[in-house]
Amino acid sequence: MTSRPQLPPQPNDSQLKQALGLGIGIWDYMEKNQRELGDTFTLKLPGQGPMVWTAEQDVIRDVLKLREDQYDASLVQLPVDVGEQNTVFLNEKEHQDARKLIIPSFTTNLLKNRAGVMQEIVEAHIDRLQLGERINLPRFVGDITLDIICYTLLGLREGARKERYKELMLNWLLEATSDVNFTLGATVGARRYRHFLNKQYLRRTEKGQMGNGRKGLLPWKRAVDLKVQLAALLREDIRGIRARNAADPAGCANESHVLSLLARATDADGQPLGEERLISESIGLLIAGHETSAATAAWFMVWLQQKPAVYRKIREEVVASIEHEGELNAVKIAELPYLTACLNESQRLTPSAIGFIRWLRQDTQLGHLFLPAGTAVLPNIYLTQRDKKIYGPDALEYRPERWLEDGKKFGPSEFLPFGGGRRACVGMNQGRQQLRIIFAELARRVEFSSEFQSTNKLPRSRMIGGQTEPEKGVWLTVQEVRPAQYGFAVLAKTA
Repeated sequence: MTSRPQLPPQPNDSQLKQALGLGIGIWDYMEKNQRELGDTFTLKLPGQGPMVWTAEQDVIRDVLKLREDQYDASLVQLPVDVGEQNTVFLNEKEHQDARKLIIPSFTTNLLKNRAGVMQEIVEAHIDRLQLGERINLPRFVGDITLDIICYTLLGLREGARKERYKELMLNWLLEATSDVNFTLGATVGARRYRHFLNKQYLRRTEKGQMGNGRKGLLPWKRAVDLKVQLAALLREDIRGIRARNAADPAGCANESHVLSLLARATDADGQPLGEERLISESIGLLIAGHETSAATAAWFMVWLQQKPAVYRKIREEVVASIEHEGELNAVKIAELPYLTACLNESQRLTPSAIGFIRWLRQDTQLGHLFLPAGTAVLPNIYLTQRDKKIYGPDALEYRPERWLEDGKKFGPSEFLPFGGGRRACVGMNQGRQQLRIIFAELARRVEFSSEFQSTNKLPRSRMIGGQTEPEKGVWLTVQEVRPAQYGFAVLAKTA
């Protein structure tokens, strides 16, 4: 053990250049630093302490074992104002209690109950596709997930209120994660910028200033407007749920959407959660459910366009399930082994999150590293999941079969697209379920063409809302849309 804490080597780039390196071309920047500095290196960004990125197993295993009193989650450098009371920023008992409140919203039974509605929502979006239409896949999937969020979070399937929610959610997400706001966060410090935005939001909310939702001279003006308006809708619904629960607890108990479950929950002292806390949790779930799925879907479709035989095999597996079940069973579809393996392989090679973070409160030994207090340590998901020592000499190849081979399992420090340890994403099971249902239906019913069919090179990555997406999107042209009954016994014989 080293007697004095030390930081691993860092690049010669300026702090601003390091921050911008985590924006456009972030994977390239990670690979460059790995080539020049090794599997563990330090980045220093404006307005924050040193960040140690690591792809070394002994370090990652110890990061996953950290006790909650060893790190400070409130220091997370997220430039998007999700609200300071969100679970991601809470520490120790507060964090543990918060997870206990949220996890029941994503139990196996609730996920199974939601699967059929998810499938119906996907079908409706596919039915609207036109031959020859060009779509940007992450935005297409994002539109689907917004509908799923409106149902899962709010219990809304249709109507003017659902459309208003969807409009505000989408526009706020696009504005809050824009290049301008990312650059401002990178320049002054992500956490400092987030705190500034939150103060603007709280001040405007207290004064009842909704804003007009249009751009202004100040680059953050529209994002604050839209959050104030979105929060006002959520606040109305929270109060409505609590009024219904007070008047008819038994009737309200049948509501299973997340906002209702949280609005009726109580903390460890038996008190209902504050409205701002509920709004913060809801907005956090919105970002996680929308941006993570859109980014993951973008990379998955790139792989499927490059590997048409894989896309075809997914379709065959889905059709075989329909024939075996005698129906399209969304729960069974979401559990198909080859489809799951294909998604795993995409998330391995092209994870939407490039790392997850722990800010150390004290000098800490992690594997062979002895790091000083105030350091952030980040298991590097992207580099770890491409490590040939873990995944073999073909680690850089897209090969779903590696997940189906007898005796082949990858540990929590080796495959971690949703983070790990005590702070793994609470909504990961719902996220993976909705993605499998979306891609099962796309493979069954839709054929696309794109620029990716003639190449085996991945597009350049960029950060959007804390997630990596292809820099210019994933543009597809619709070549065929099969009928909704494709794969059922009668049509399967004539297809």
